Amino acid sequence: MPKYIFILIAISLTSFYGYGQDNTVILKGTVSNAKNDVSNVLIVNLNTQQSTITDSSGLFSIEVRLKDSLRISAVQYLPKEIIINESYLNSSFVTIHLIENIIDLKEVTVTPYNLTGELDRDIDRLDIKPTITSYTLGLQNADVTKMSQSERLLQEADRGKYVSLQTMDEYGKLNEILSYVGITVKINTHKIMNRVSGRTKSLEEMVERDEKKQLEKEIIDKFSKQTMSENFKIPVSYIDGFLTYCLSQDDFIALKNAGNTIEIWEYLKAKSIDYKTTEEFKN
Repeated sequence: MPKYIFILIAISLTSFYGYGQDNTVILKGTVSNAKNDVSNVLIVNLNTQQSTITDSSGLFSIEVRLKDSLRISAVQYLPKEIIINESYLNSSFVTIHLIENIIDLKEVTVTPYNLTGELDRDIDRLDIKPTITSYTLGLQNADVTKMSQSERLLQEADRGKYVSLQTMDEYGKLNEILSYVGITVKINTHKIMNRVSGRTKSLEEMVERDEKKQLEKEIIDKFSKQTMSENFKIPVSYIDGFLTYCLSQDDFIALKNAGNTIEIWEYLKAKSIDYKTTEEFKN
C-alpha cells in the first residue's frame, strides 16, 4: 500500500512541475541606473519574441514563463540577459540594473590661444562676445520651428485662396478717380497654375520624403541598427534596406504622430516580417 501512495505522489509532483513550466505570468519591474535616463529601454522575451519598452520611470511588464530568457538593451547601456527562475516568478516586483556603455577615448588636451586651463585667468584673456540670435534679442516668433527648403517652396507655390474678393481699399486711387465703389473678384492664377502643372503635388511629395528621412534618423538614434538586427533577425548589412522598405510604405509617415516608443517598435517588428518575404532579402 505505501508503494502505491508513493507512486501517486510522484505523479502528482511531476504534473505540478510540468504545469509550472508552462504557466505564464506577468513579470513587473523597473530598470535602474544611477546616472542616466532609464526610459525607452527595450526588453525582449527571446523565447516568445514578445517585447516591451520601459516608460519614463523605467517601469515595465512582460509575459514570462520559467526558464525564459529576457534581453534588456539600449544604445546607452551594455546589453544584459537574464534567465527567468522561480525567484523571478515568485517576486511581485523586480529591479534590473544596467551598466552604462562607456566608449573609452584617448585623452587629448587642447590649449588654443595659449590658454592655461585656469578658468578665472583665461576668461579675461579671451575676447568672447555673446552670441546674438533672434531668441536672445527677444524677436517675435523666435521660437518657431524653422521650415525646410521644400516646405518653404510648397508654401510659396500653394499660398492663398483660389478666388478672393477685392474692395475699394485695394483699388483706392482708381476708384476715387472714377467715383466708383464696388467689389472685384481676384483669381489666384499662380496657385491654380502650380496645381495644374503638378508642381504643387511634386513639392508635397518632396516634403513627405524629407519628413520620412528625418523620421528614419530618429528611429536609428532611438534603437540603433544593431538592436534592430538582433531582435528582428535581420543582418546588420540589410538594416538600411529594411528601413528603405519601411520608408516606401504609405503608413510609415503616420509614425511621426505616434504617441509612444512602443507603437514605433511594434510597427517596425510587423514590417520586419513582411520585409523578410521580399526578393531583396531572400537574395
